[in-house]
Amino acid sequence: MVRTQIQIYSEQAKWLKRFALEKGISMSQAVRDSIDFYREHIEKSRLLNYRKKKALKAVGTFSTKTTGTLT
Repeated sequence: MVRTQIQIYSEQAKWLKRFALEKGISMSQAVRDSIDFYREHIEKSRLLNYRKKKALKAVGTFSTKTTGTLT
């Protein structure tokens, strides 16, 4: 584990302390959990955007030929 220092606003610190107490975890653990949660969210968003771009690129590349009329 790497030790680091961060600066946060007093309101953030108050909320973080309350949250950690409610969950029965340390403030450090709450920060680590938050980073993991945010990282997962970002990675899922990137994957979704990649899939969207890939799907939109495929739109119109396939065509169907119809012969005759449908009745």
